[in-house]
Amino acid sequence: MFDVSFSELVVIFFVALMVIGPEKLPKVAKVLGKLTGKAQNYISKLKEEIEREEKFKELQKIQREIKKKSIKS
Repeated sequence: MFDVSFSELVVIFFVALMVIGPEKLPKVAKVLGKLTGKAQNYISKLKEEIEREEKFKELQKIQREIKKKSIKS
């Protein structure tokens, strides 16, 4: 998704280590991991809801077409 290489991750890690400090880094990493998990869960639920809405609209369209054809017959 973001295309981050290993070398870029190493640089980010060392910058975070210097800015945050070695004592707080594990706690920050844990919080970021939880937030990332929650964001991924939210996005997957949102995608499911959008797909469900699209399927519902398609079914409504088919239903209208069937009603039009049955009225003509």
